Amino acid sequence: MLSSLTIQDFVIVDKLDLHFAPGMSVLSGETGAGKSILIDALSLCLGARADASQVREGCERANITAVFELNPAAKAILDEQSIDCSEGEMHLRRAIESNGRSKAYINGTPVPASTLKELSETLIDIHGQHAFQTLAKPGEQLRLLDDFGQHGDLVQATTQTYSRLKTAEKTLKQAQSSQEDRAARLENLQWKLDSLSKVAPKAGEWETLSSDFDRLSHGAELIEGTQHASDVLSQNENALLDQLTQVIEKLSHLSTRDPALEGVVKTLSEGEILIREASYDLGNYLKHSDLDPDTLAEVEARMSLWHETARKLRIQPETLHTEMESVQAEIKGLEEGFDVEKLQKELTAARQAYETQADLLSTARKKAALALSKRVTESMQTLSMQGGVFVVDVAKGEPSAKGSDNIEFRVAGHPGVTPQAIQKVASGGELARISLAITVNTVESTPVPTLIFDEVDSGIGGAVAETVGRYLRLLASNKQVLCVTHLPQVAAQGHNHFQVSKDISAQTTRSKIVQLEAKARVEEIARMLGGQVITEATRTAAHEMIASANG
Repeated sequence: MLSSLTIQDFVIVDKLDLHFAPGMSVLSGETGAGKSILIDALSLCLGARADASQVREGCERANITAVFELNPAAKAILDEQSIDCSEGEMHLRRAIESNGRSKAYINGTPVPASTLKELSETLIDIHGQHAFQTLAKPGEQLRLLDDFGQHGDLVQATTQTYSRLKTAEKTLKQAQSSQEDRAARLENLQWKLDSLSKVAPKAGEWETLSSDFDRLSHGAELIEGTQHASDVLSQNENALLDQLTQVIEKLSHLSTRDPALEGVVKTLSEGEILIREASYDLGNYLKHSDLDPDTLAEVEARMSLWHETARKLRIQPETLHTEMESVQAEIKGLEEGFDVEKLQKELTAARQAYETQADLLSTARKKAALALSKRVTESMQTLSMQGGVFVVDVAKGEPSAKGSDNIEFRVAGHPGVTPQAIQKVASGGELARISLAITVNTVESTPVPTLIFDEVDSGIGGAVAETVGRYLRLLASNKQVLCVTHLPQVAAQGHNHFQVSKDISAQTTRSKIVQLEAKARVEEIARMLGGQVITEATRTAAHEMIASANG
């Protein structure tokens, strides 16, 4: 769950440090006070797009840090990114510069914003006041139904069988291509193979040729240098070895007079051995060297053949060997041909496997559709839509990676009315309430631990608002719920209450958020009930609303 949120120099916030507890937390305040700033800041920590306008005027950067308790799904992502999470929590930080650039961090490790977005799917679901607009999309309806029915494994299995079906279809189509095309391809490949066979390139040969050419082309320099070294060490008159032997003999004699010279004699003797070995190796190198012009000519001719063939085939010389293997393999495949009958059987089997898996998914969806229809319909009765009906229609559709079902949410707002597609419901207020009913009944199945509702109660009031508040409080029994609201009936249901206010002074505007204690909370709910003038009657009503929620 979300443990804390620290905001600095963000929009009209100079510094906020908020701590959150389990249960239902509400945020209230006057219109324009900045209630949604918290949601916007949190969204940035979860990978939302940043821009310069989010930095408080006159500041170099905005900093936002959200701390979450670790859960298994999030830990798997952090482990994959090799990010330390040994302390059991995640610190997500977003820094936005005044030029619009931003940086993201997880536990101090720099990450792309896309990683935050991936992580967000394991942490939070945000439901805005216009959530009904996305509910009208078929893809979203399908996702909600599958989440509600917990069809993840069935969807994954269906996707896999669909992928195998598409591969089988593609393979068969290729096999059924015209013999004329195959013949032309074979002719081209055979021409390539003939050219490559003249070279008969071997694995690693190009590297060996390049090394030999470099060595042989500097043959004279190598022989001259090594002969000179050999002469200096042991062949010339007064060679280094002869002089060193004389020095060792002289010092050996002197060491009998002073033992302190014994170490020097030992070191020089070891050096003499090494120099003799080097002299021997040089002589052996000169004796057996192949640094002759004929060998160089052979290497040059071989390299020239590689270069000419590579230019002819428009490839790099070092790839001749792998190209020959590839051409031989393709020729073999084409000459053997395709077993069309076998591929047809494989396609039939793949299609049957997909249809079987898609049918299993469809059956599960129909069962979940009945359950979801019943639950949302029941919720509608408590949201001033008595007699209203919600139906999840599951119809046969075109095969796809997500099955072969078309999902459509249908609604009838009044008794005796035929349910229609949800996007055709005329009343915005009704649509908002239906959307809330769907959200409340599907969100329980989401694996994320924290749910945020941003003024989803817009357009309702009275007893309906109280029902909405009870729904949200019920969700908070097994999820952390954060709710931005303007309704006292919803605010009274919260376990924790934050007040958002706007301070205008010295020609600057700042938004503040404070957690309310019991007395201040009564005052805030009384304000929400009665406006700016708070009376004892509104205080009493506020107190009773809070007591009723806690009772």
